[in-house]
Amino acid sequence: MQIGIIEDHQLVRDSFKKLLELELNWQVTIEACSVNEAKLAVNIDQPDVFIVDISMHEGDTGLTFLSYLNEHYPAIKTIVASMHDHEPYVSNAIQLGALGYVSKRSASDAMIDAVKTVMRGHRYISEDVNFSYSCVSNKKDLLTNREIEALPLFAKGLNAKQVAQQLGMMPKTAHVHKTNICNKLNATTSFELLKVAIDIGVIQLNELV
Repeated sequence: MQIGIIEDHQLVRDSFKKLLELELNWQVTIEACSVNEAKLAVNIDQPDVFIVDISMHEGDTGLTFLSYLNEHYPAIKTIVASMHDHEPYVSNAIQLGALGYVSKRSASDAMIDAVKTVMRGHRYISEDVNFSYSCVSNKKDLLTNREIEALPLFAKGLNAKQVAQQLGMMPKTAHVHKTNICNKLNATTSFELLKVAIDIGVIQLNELV
């Protein structure tokens, strides 16, 4: 498995890399200290998962990079590792596509589990992060803007190729969006997806007549 890290403290980057590469066949292929550096690297080589710090000493924040990955490389799983282990940072990161959130205080213990969990398509929030799903007033808040656009189309029964045509993306990207939507909304069938779409208001009942 290939892993990317964006973190502006070299000692932290080195620590994460050493920890992650203890796992068999795990390799850190991107080490970036800024958003611009990370963007340049990911445009050349896309890892399976990216570990993202929020605070940067210079330039854009890690949230900017989360948004960039979600828009251009939605197949890359993302985990935030930050000292900002409370709201609104956590909800903001989730809305920008982060599947995992780990406090730096517990990263040495939680990071391996976090990577394994998000690679299975499940969310991982470390125990010391101050977040509850009650902080999210609407399941819609768990979705990115692109996923909100795709949800009603998938809920109406369109396949990935049809959704891709309507939204101007590659079918593979549309399929990734569907997988992410189903994981975030805990929907395993088309009926469950439709029900959630109606519940959160992206589809009106009269549209189904």
